Amino acid sequence: MSAGMSPRLIVLALICAIPLVQYNSYWLHVFSLALIGAVLAMGLQLLVGKAGVLSLGQGAFYGIGAYTAGGLAVSWNLPFIAAVLVGGISAAVASLLLIPIVRLKGSSLAVATLGFGIIVHVVMLNEDWLTGGSIGMMDIPAPSLLGINFGAEAAFYYVCVAVAGFVYVALNRIAHSRFGRGLVAISQDEEAARASGISVNVYKSKCFLVAAFTAGLAGGLYAYHSRYLNPNDFTFLKSIDILIMVVIGGLGSLPGAALGAVIVVLAPELLRSSGELRLILFGLLVIVLMGTGNRGLAGLIADSVAYAGTLLRRTASAQAAKPVI
Repeated sequence: MSAGMSPRLIVLALICAIPLVQYNSYWLHVFSLALIGAVLAMGLQLLVGKAGVLSLGQGAFYGIGAYTAGGLAVSWNLPFIAAVLVGGISAAVASLLLIPIVRLKGSSLAVATLGFGIIVHVVMLNEDWLTGGSIGMMDIPAPSLLGINFGAEAAFYYVCVAVAGFVYVALNRIAHSRFGRGLVAISQDEEAARASGISVNVYKSKCFLVAAFTAGLAGGLYAYHSRYLNPNDFTFLKSIDILIMVVIGGLGSLPGAALGAVIVVLAPELLRSSGELRLILFGLLVIVLMGTGNRGLAGLIADSVAYAGTLLRRTASAQAAKPVI
């Protein structure tokens, strides 16, 4: 086992041990939501952290995946895995509608993705025959695989762990591939990247496709997790939540995005006892975490570990330099 993999395996072991020490169904429900949020944030990290593309439409792809998976489960009784995958594919296909706007830059592109998200929400809200309209989609069956029911909170939690792990490995491979390096080049200087032979529009379109597919997977998980879908779960505010996850976790860091998701999902629950002050305290927490800079919590943790290692080495060197009496 390489030294670089050890921390990841330790974190994975701690995540898998949560249902063994926390039996409360409500908290397992919240932890599953945090893992779904991590999938969402890691997908957006590819766009914002690697390609430098600010998208405010991730919540729309999340909703498309959720309603597709839920609708297939309710109307066609499609198996759990197939429904979630089709949800991801449907979101990816929907992202092709954004190809004409990838030529835009900065705030113009962000506003265009915002418009897409608003259109998707209006469709969810008004097309009763497709989504159930304002009433929402109900009676989504419990997930099952090979005859095993995963409707229990602990069982579904492990499903979320598996999907989040798969997404992390896949996106990590993409980030360190030639394609990932091309995205970083685009984020640093589009003109220089284009002069180096990188097809900027093609790379951005592929990046949108991957991020949308990831959001669709998360949406499919959410549909089976909540068993009920409402259009208000997929508004513009959901896209903002996902963006906050990425920024406070640290731009460019997949573990940071996952950590940001955990904080954004768990913090309001931990602050619930504060009553009306809950949202104010959460807002203050976000402001403080934003103060960590572009590297976010991931950078802060890395710097802290590096500083602690340097301090330990200096202490060991000082002890070794003392004369022996």
